[in-house]
Amino acid sequence: MKNARPLFFFLLILVLLQAKTYSQDLLDDNLDENQLPSEVPSSEKSPELSKETIKAISNSQKIFILTNDAQSFGKGDFISLLLDNKLVCRALVAKSTNSNLSGIKIIKIYSLDLWKQLNTGKQVQVLRGDDSYFTPQTVALKDTIKKPEDKNIVKSEEDLYNSTTLDDGEDPTLEDSSKRQIKTDNLIAINIGLIDGVTDTQATTRYTHLNGSWAYQISDNIWSELMLGSNTIRDLPALGVDTRMTAYSGRLKYTISAPFYSYIQPYIGYQIITAQSPGAVTPAEFLLVDMLKKSRVVAGATILRRIVPGWFARIDLGNDIINGGLLLEF
Repeated sequence: MKNARPLFFFLLILVLLQAKTYSQDLLDDNLDENQLPSEVPSSEKSPELSKETIKAISNSQKIFILTNDAQSFGKGDFISLLLDNKLVCRALVAKSTNSNLSGIKIIKIYSLDLWKQLNTGKQVQVLRGDDSYFTPQTVALKDTIKKPEDKNIVKSEEDLYNSTTLDDGEDPTLEDSSKRQIKTDNLIAINIGLIDGVTDTQATTRYTHLNGSWAYQISDNIWSELMLGSNTIRDLPALGVDTRMTAYSGRLKYTISAPFYSYIQPYIGYQIITAQSPGAVTPAEFLLVDMLKKSRVVAGATILRRIVPGWFARIDLGNDIINGGLLLEF
């Protein structure tokens, strides 16, 4: 037994050395860069997306009011907005109401081109939680380990915006830092209203007046507007004699945001009203025609209510006209 003991220790040492050798080889094999996967694996099952509608966007474009008809997310959830199964941005649900509306704060933009397509009334796809299924996984692990400096290299213009995280002072459009209530520069409208006039007895009255207008945003929330309208008064200044009224107006407006996707535009301006009646022949008839003519300073307010993206319902309330119509922004 004494002779067997050295042999036992010799065999034990040999086994331990062999085990250590195999362990080292296995570790080396696992660290071999050629054995690293070329892509980060992702789930093969497509996540469920709900379809919701953007109801309002804040002036900073960081806060959205979104429908939550499918009740697929709640306060405190992280969600992603997509268009045609393409990631647009990442957001945090800040508030939810019983009316199936939620307030979300944008915290990251994935695609600036898609981001520019978001506006009030736009339908989007909403994903709650992890959005890695829609994130391209093309970075090799071995490149991440061996060349960490490559992650800071800008290879294309899109790399300037991909996965951009928003700080409190940043504007997500990266190009519109204004505080405009209405982002576009031009507004055109067609309206029908009531304009001041006189009867054949010289009593004051109002006549139906068809008009159109064009407004241009000369500075943030400051608009200049030109309005042109016309109407025909039958049997004035005499039976069988008509008078044509034409109104020209220039206005300066300021836009103020109001609830329910509305805007109020107080204005001040100047109006000129001309009247022509080729059939007038007597002094009394000429007097009635002249009473229709005006040249005056005007003031009032325009109320705009967004009905669909790009379109507003419009009301004018002023000493120059009471008006209603449709307005297009572009």
